[in-house]
Amino acid sequence: MTTILTEGVFLPPYSPELNPDELVWNDLKNNSLGRKSITSLEELKREVISYLRFIQKTPERVMSYFRAPTTSYAAM
Repeated sequence: MTTILTEGVFLPPYSPELNPDELVWNDLKNNSLGRKSITSLEELKREVISYLRFIQKTPERVMSYFRAPTTSYAAM
């Protein structure tokens, strides 16, 4: 049998800076979408999916979201 230890972490009700997901969206806006002229909803969807797949295939980038000072609690 395997024992898994977990630890709860208190987060304020609204604290997007403590959420690693917010770093993903910030990366998407600053390094992909924000630099392009999107002219249709389909193009937006295609660009978002493409960049998220790029992130998915880049483990170092994913780990960086959890190494940020505000989100390092989530990597424990």
